[in-house]
Amino acid sequence: MEKETNIILRVSPTDKKIIQDKATEAGTSVSEYARKMLLSGSIIKIEGEEKKTLNGIANNLNQLTRHANATGIIPSEVTSTLRELIEKIRYAYRKR
Repeated sequence: MEKETNIILRVSPTDKKIIQDKATEAGTSVSEYARKMLLSGSIIKIEGEEKKTLNGIANNLNQLTRHANATGIIPSEVTSTLRELIEKIRYAYRKR
């Protein structure tokens, strides 16, 4: 099928580089990569209480990251807990 129209969007130079790298990694042109992502990609919509919960988790992760960077110490129990939380979040949003 011949393509007859354009969609123009603006991205930052950093985003453009990321998109180009992903297209290269996928073995396609940027145009083909973007077309496939726009037609079959997905966006997870988060609202209300879920958004508050995720914002709280993000805030806690930022605090832990600042602490780890400041002290150079990452307790193993924190690492394992973070991995568990990340997996639970990924699993929850895969189901949508």
